[in-house]
Amino acid sequence: MHYSSSILAVVALVSSVNAHGVIVQAVGEQGASQGFLVDQTLARNCTNISPCQQDSTIIRDSEITQNIVNSCGRTEIAGNIDVGEQTEAELAAGRMTTVTKGSKLAVTIHQVNADGAGPYECELDETSNAATNFVKLQVANNVPGANGLSDAKEQNFTVQVTMPDDFNCIGASTGDICTVRCRNTAVAGPFGGCFAVQQTDGTGRTDNSASGVETAQTLQGISAQILQNQKDLPIAIAANQAVGAAEAAVANKDNEAGIAAISALLAANPAAGATSTSAAASATQAAGGNGKGNGNGNGNKNNGNQNQNAGGNQNQNQAGGNQNQNQAGGNQNQNAGGNANGNKGGNGQQAGNGNGRGNNKKRSFSFFS
Repeated sequence: MHYSSSILAVVALVSSVNAHGVIVQAVGEQGASQGFLVDQTLARNCTNISPCQQDSTIIRDSEITQNIVNSCGRTEIAGNIDVGEQTEAELAAGRMTTVTKGSKLAVTIHQVNADGAGPYECELDETSNAATNFVKLQVANNVPGANGLSDAKEQNFTVQVTMPDDFNCIGASTGDICTVRCRNTAVAGPFGGCFAVQQTDGTGRTDNSASGVETAQTLQGISAQILQNQKDLPIAIAANQAVGAAEAAVANKDNEAGIAAISALLAANPAAGATSTSAAASATQAAGGNGKGNGNGNGNKNNGNQNQNAGGNQNQNQAGGNQNQNQAGGNQNQNAGGNANGNKGGNGQQAGNGNGRGNNKKRSFSFFS
């Protein structure tokens, strides 16, 4: 069985983050929001890494500072959370709660297992995705726990988050969106998530010109970011190209690229995204025509092709074809009528099998070049 490269590329991440909390809903004055990239179809009655933890969000300042992820972190299944993109997606889907100055939000957090516990801290980005200044919010009725740990699991908790008495949301295409970010203090995390809210009593963004944008970084911050970007760019490019080449036909290739890039950057190794095929596939291909290849491969009278039964191939090629779709009557190396080094007809107990002298010239393929 061949495994998707997204599963293989995220293994290194999963090993260090195997417990979570998920923001499943946030309800303000009207309507409801949900956490960015939360998948409501995933099971909530288990603690397994897959599927129960896959849409949990990891938000680490160190990864944000290194420009590995945006201000809302990443999920294990989809990688970096693009705040602007997800905000527009939520607006389009009509999943947006409204808030006013001093209003309260009921935020439901699903604790998957131990490290998804409280207490949770929440902050507000009035620009939605510029992330230059987060305002701390008051949290009441917090999720039980200490240092992000407790013995609770598979359980929902609803915390109360109070909006500031004076704020003005100016983000998104509507010019009136803020982002709320909540996360716990677990050492293995922090875990939590972000969601968007729409303000109804603010002035919003009144100056839509480029000169009206007031967000800015310090010179020190800009310089540090440039150095980090220069260091990370070759690694990210290599990971993205590898996934693009190997998974061009996969429908979710954008997520594949995001996961591979994060995996590569975290490892600081451009080869980190490269994975080989599953052990079973590699072992079968490496074995070629030897040992266990007899009987199921060259032993059958199918023009000496490897691992072929009468009338068909291992990968369901047409009758008389090879494992790699060679033409009828040819073998893996396209030698008419038999094996590369085999006798005429290439049958099982003749020179073309046994020690793989006939059809054993296969190679184990890698997902990435």
